[in-house]
Amino acid sequence: MMRPGGFIRDTGVLALGLGLAQLITLAVMPVWARQYDAADFAALGLWMSVAAVVSTAVLLRYDTCIVIAADEPEARAVLRLCLRLALGGGAVLAAVAFLLPASWRDALGLAALGAWLPLAVLAGAGAAAMAALLAWCNRRRAYGLMSTSRIAQAGVAAAGGVALGASAVPAGLLWAQVLGVGAGLLSLAGRRAASTSPSLDVTGGAGAPAPDLATVARQHSQAPRYLWPSALLDTVTQQLPMLLAVAWFSTAAAGAFSLTWRAVAVPVLMLAAAAGPVFYERFARTAAADRPAARRLLVRTWVGFALIGLLPTLTLMAAGEVLFGAVFGPQWRDAGTLAAVLAPMLWVMLVSSPTSGALIVLGLQRWSPVFGLAMLVYRPGALWLGAQHDSLALGLALWGGCEVVAITLYNVLVWRALASPAGAAPSRRPD
Repeated sequence: MMRPGGFIRDTGVLALGLGLAQLITLAVMPVWARQYDAADFAALGLWMSVAAVVSTAVLLRYDTCIVIAADEPEARAVLRLCLRLALGGGAVLAAVAFLLPASWRDALGLAALGAWLPLAVLAGAGAAAMAALLAWCNRRRAYGLMSTSRIAQAGVAAAGGVALGASAVPAGLLWAQVLGVGAGLLSLAGRRAASTSPSLDVTGGAGAPAPDLATVARQHSQAPRYLWPSALLDTVTQQLPMLLAVAWFSTAAAGAFSLTWRAVAVPVLMLAAAAGPVFYERFARTAAADRPAARRLLVRTWVGFALIGLLPTLTLMAAGEVLFGAVFGPQWRDAGTLAAVLAPMLWVMLVSSPTSGALIVLGLQRWSPVFGLAMLVYRPGALWLGAQHDSLALGLALWGGCEVVAITLYNVLVWRALASPAGAAPSRRPD
């Protein structure tokens, strides 16, 4: 069992790396905003959405099996399976994207990427390979290397975007993402982590030979059967707003939304993601032994993150347009308006997302597909209504309202299960 001090130290290392990577991205955004226009940011938002969907699609969630593999040979085999899925699946999907008729791209809302679509697919394959290598590092407790890779990816993408923008290279923001993924992969390709971590050699090692890939795929078939569909649905629903903003609204509006999301929403969601694993471990341990203490932990977490996000939320709502104009340039004042509209929803997400693991701990996983399907309905529905009135701000406001209602219902389920002695029994791991 890991010592509490070790858990806190390792969490701190990961949080530090993630925080520095986000700071690099935020620091470079005002520069990018003055080098690139709305069309560039719209293409970037679409690129990131395509890459996210491809990364989830090609791995079939086998990456989640690297950490839980029974032994090192099996873990190496799962890793090789993931890398082959990433590279092979990415190549096939890139070929499909290359051959996709222009009319189909338009119908799918991908016209803004144009000839860059196959490269966006390959970038998603690279992100998938990086996710598999990060899972391998997690198994080996090479947390320093995990943090370094994220910082390298963010730093190279930031510097590349600035340099390519200064040189007026077409699609500089997109090429910067390619450079960033490449830097992250190269940083993870080293054979050793820190001196306290085991070798990261994935090609061999002492002990029994690794099983063949077909065998290991069958051994972990629960990942593509049960985890992958819900993960892909979740990823698609997360990317829908950006995809539909590009497809249904003007380039200027979509570019403003892309900048807003990267400048405001991504840091919020990354902070929540960094806190989630810490809450999950503590809540699982507490809920198994003391329900009243678990309720207090839940409330403290909600209140703590509510206080953290309250002042930034009120500031964006009151002066988002002025702030964005001052930080990113007067041409981006409309992005500040969108930030003000999104602020309440992002505040609620910040409060709730770190505690989302409570649903798993309390054995309420059966509700996850229900919320996923609801998102698949109300997110495009809200933006469609906004498009009928030619107002992205209206669509985002409707989306935000629906999201707040869904999050509230989600947490009501958690609270009722936690408050009732007859509620679902805690579970230490997802089924």
